[in-house]
Amino acid sequence: MRPWISTLFFNHRSLLPVQTLSICIGFLCITYLVLSNFSRLSITNIIPATWIQPIKINDKIILNLEQQEMQHVSRIENRSFICDRMRKNDGRRVVNFTSELDDHQLNILRLYCDIVPVPRSKWIPASRYVESDIVFIIHTSASFYHTRATAVRDTWASRVTHKYFFSETPYSSLPVTVIDGTRKARSSNIKKVYNGLEIAYKKHNGTAKFYFVTSCDTFVNVPHLLKRLDSFDYKQPLIIGGFTEKHKCYIKRNLVNYTISYSSSDPGFYLSTQMMKLIVPKLNSHFNNDWPLTEDKEHADAALNCLAHSMGIKSTAISGFWKQNPEQTLRDNGKNEFYADLEPKTFHNVHPLSMHVLDEFYVHQLLDRIGNDKDFDELMKFTRHFVNIHYQLLRIKQRECTLPTVEII
Repeated sequence: MRPWISTLFFNHRSLLPVQTLSICIGFLCITYLVLSNFSRLSITNIIPATWIQPIKINDKIILNLEQQEMQHVSRIENRSFICDRMRKNDGRRVVNFTSELDDHQLNILRLYCDIVPVPRSKWIPASRYVESDIVFIIHTSASFYHTRATAVRDTWASRVTHKYFFSETPYSSLPVTVIDGTRKARSSNIKKVYNGLEIAYKKHNGTAKFYFVTSCDTFVNVPHLLKRLDSFDYKQPLIIGGFTEKHKCYIKRNLVNYTISYSSSDPGFYLSTQMMKLIVPKLNSHFNNDWPLTEDKEHADAALNCLAHSMGIKSTAISGFWKQNPEQTLRDNGKNEFYADLEPKTFHNVHPLSMHVLDEFYVHQLLDRIGNDKDFDELMKFTRHFVNIHYQLLRIKQRECTLPTVEII
């Protein structure tokens, strides 16, 4: 016995095309109904919400399979490598870390996310001057060689071309230039600075654009510092700083001439090459005849500003130079004043251990900003430079350090 459908087709061959067409139309209708209802379901209704989090970026849906990693980020382009790392508990310290590196990044570096400004993108590099246009003058002392001075050498100063540590004692592991006749006393800072300026100017006159004077417990964000010079002409006589104080100016050691506001060398200040051209010939006379060289009046920065003021040149104050470390700056000034400049230039009174942490934090911040801007040429330039300096430091450390003898049992 034939199947009924075969009989139907056999007996009614003329209806076969119509029946075939009807079946196809029916199948398409059913398919349309199923798909139209299915399309009303979002992907999050099909897959459990704990598995994914949909993120819309540039009108595209990206499925992030690790929802917690993006908890604090609204746009993936503006991620911060340190500040967007997830803490694993609400306490002051994360305990469920998986490695020493995680512990360091979560419990040490991440603390600065709540202290300093954290811009994530829109990095604009300096356009007028390059790092090698600046000569960095750092006054220090032998008692700080193993702490402050080495911390500065291994962090921000490692990435600058021209740097001098002016002090009273030579030391092979630091680029120390010994100033004759100086000693550990604070009153020697004046001689270190003004003789140091003479030495640096003699060597770099004709090539340097600015000279930056600071101390060995100051953290300098060189990319931020360099950008701030874009609006200044090194051919003009300029003293540029940020943190200002008041001090008396003297004539003949003890006669007070007037009181000025001056740029402190604690957070640091610039001298343009034209300013150096004017003051260097007068330094010896000023310090040997006019400025009182006593412990309470040893301020080299005030003395230099008084000398400039006597020639009719006043210092220019700009933002981002802080007298204290970031933690104290936030306490003293509050977030509104502190965050008015998103790119701090310097912090003074920074502990050597904090010098390393702060430098590492700002290196990551700069990488975040360049990467989020997708400026791969700038990213490659900075990375190559950083890698070269890293291995140069390793070579220095290899010469410095002798490992203990291994006892063979």
